[in-house]
Amino acid sequence: MNNNLIIQISDLNKNYNDDNDTNIEIIKNLNFNLKANSKVSIIGPSGSGKTTFLNILGLLDKEFNGNFFFKQKDISMITETETNKIRGSSIGFIHQFFHLIPELTVIENVMLPLLINKHDSKSYQISKKILIEFGLGERINFKPLKLSGGEQQRVAIARSLVNNPDLILADEMTGNLDEDTANSIFSFFINYIEQNKKTLVYVTHNKKYSLLADEIYQFKNKKIQLINE
Repeated sequence: MNNNLIIQISDLNKNYNDDNDTNIEIIKNLNFNLKANSKVSIIGPSGSGKTTFLNILGLLDKEFNGNFFFKQKDISMITETETNKIRGSSIGFIHQFFHLIPELTVIENVMLPLLINKHDSKSYQISKKILIEFGLGERINFKPLKLSGGEQQRVAIARSLVNNPDLILADEMTGNLDEDTANSIFSFFINYIEQNKKTLVYVTHNKKYSLLADEIYQFKNKKIQLINE
């Protein structure tokens, strides 16, 4: 097994039953390898299975058939407790909507993953450091609703990275921002990923953003196809 691969997937199939109990096939016989320290973009029309696949990569969805190894561990063979531990310590998620808790301050929102997963006594210092890196040092005691959309997304990104995860998954992370703010956030984010040698998989409808990846995949016919060989 290749130690340079974070994820190895083969013969993946994903189905679900709709409200009429009709079986819907979303992913069929999909194969995918993810190298460490790489940037991968996934494009394709809405409803093609991109978000479903991202949820599978992030161990949020284990209701599938096929082979899935995460850092050489067979996901089908580990308990839900172990799955939650891997997800909490090794995977960071960034969504289109920020999902910040409005009652908490900026730094409290960012500290949450550390407190939940590691009970880290240095969670405040670690969170403050990354917020300063993200240009939010003057905002740490603000509530989210006092921030601009771009600032809220930077907080959400900081929260996803505060655990120092191996893998970052981003689903249309700038889709809720105006173009100028989105460009600024995405450029900053990609630079951070490269400088810190993180592994990134991101779904985007923006062709310009997709071209920043090392590998570009397109969802087509319920599979993903590498399109920039």
